[in-house]
Amino acid sequence: MKQLTSKARTPRSTPASGSTHLPENWDLVKQFDRTLRRHVSEVRDYTLAFHNRWTQNGVTTMRGAGWAVRPLLLPATRLNFIASAFHSALVSLRRSISAAASRRDLFGVLPFQPNFEDIIDVVAGLSSPAFQSHFRPDGFFFEDRFVLSEINYGNGIMVSCAYTEAVADYWLGHPVIKRLGWDVQRLHRRPLMGLIDVARRFARPAPQATVAFFSHSEEWKSVGQLPKRVMDLFHFARMEFEKAGLLVRFVTEDEITPSPDNSLRFATDGTRVDLLMFVTVGTTFMDCPDLLSPGTRLSEFARARIGDVWVLKPLAGLLVDKGALPLLRTLDLPRPMADGFRFVVPPTEFLHAQKPERYLHRGDWVIKRAFDGKDTHIGLDRTVNRWRALVDTAVTDHTYVAQRYVSLPRTVVPVFVDERRLEWLPSRVELSPFVYEGRFGGAGARHAPDAEGVVMTDFPPGYGYSTVFSV
Repeated sequence: MKQLTSKARTPRSTPASGSTHLPENWDLVKQFDRTLRRHVSEVRDYTLAFHNRWTQNGVTTMRGAGWAVRPLLLPATRLNFIASAFHSALVSLRRSISAAASRRDLFGVLPFQPNFEDIIDVVAGLSSPAFQSHFRPDGFFFEDRFVLSEINYGNGIMVSCAYTEAVADYWLGHPVIKRLGWDVQRLHRRPLMGLIDVARRFARPAPQATVAFFSHSEEWKSVGQLPKRVMDLFHFARMEFEKAGLLVRFVTEDEITPSPDNSLRFATDGTRVDLLMFVTVGTTFMDCPDLLSPGTRLSEFARARIGDVWVLKPLAGLLVDKGALPLLRTLDLPRPMADGFRFVVPPTEFLHAQKPERYLHRGDWVIKRAFDGKDTHIGLDRTVNRWRALVDTAVTDHTYVAQRYVSLPRTVVPVFVDERRLEWLPSRVELSPFVYEGRFGGAGARHAPDAEGVVMTDFPPGYGYSTVFSV
């Protein structure tokens, strides 16, 4: 297989400050696009056959403008640095939260749920080796910096990991990649395989470990109301875990129970559980903390370990979301790379600590709900009256943060816009690197047609999801 490093363009030693573009390797992009133009019909037929095959396998893939026919070709050194820097930043954050929890001042540092540390075993959760086992942060990757937008402790990771497996399969047989001789196995990390490796490491030793994919029953009902493709991805992830030798059951609190012998067992047949994995999409346990109060039947699940069964990841991690970014900004961040590339946390603050007038220039701000579900508003995309009403509500509520608006990086993405016509669409991109214990484990990339005020969590028109080759 050809090695890509021979023709790869070396990043500039002094990146332009305030760059606006995604730092793709343009030499390799040009190689790919030249070949793509010569073989449009073949790639079109291959792409259609791929979508049909995965539909038959029970997974719905994005089509048209939502499906990039070229991977994002991003510098491996930068991606490795982002993963390492994020991990180091989270070590500092964990240390700071642990100190606050030890002196019983958690609410003074992270102003939400004053009784959280009475319900969740915060100190044990933060000290658990499972705490930093896997993350999928969101951020904006520019030529000179990576701007961390959200931490994403656990929500949605299972679904996004599963979808990357479909994309990985697409690249394996891609006609252009085969003609170029690129080594897909080396260049394309598979995040779901990384998640499975983490599960193997934390599962109890057993000939065939049994894993409980655990969600609160009310949340599982809400998952059932999401598009069918989401549930399909849960089931696909389960199949991949089982291919890797792990037995998986989806359970709610009614189907799993701690036993007097200090083990965790499935309620239906008494089989021992070897690993408990929360597979939340929202944060229902945070919405209903009293369910976990001491003495309730769910209180055991507030711990970091139930008998000899690890909780992956412990619910203490509900502290580590966008609401922790104001604290993270006050801590020491990793030093830049030798060429000046930086890991950045954007200005983020709780609105309740400020006066409403601070946020009236709506083009400067994004308002996000912290710790409890999703509710995101970009000032550029709201009318004056609507924005003022949002600010007035948020400044009286401890659950909202304001974050300085950052315009997403630009690039060009080739797609079959109607599954037939190939076009190179100017696009904005949000990167979601998968970080396994400080190591880069692949990345998803949300893309949408170029525009200001784009927020990927609201799935703008033309929204798509692809993956990254680290080159």
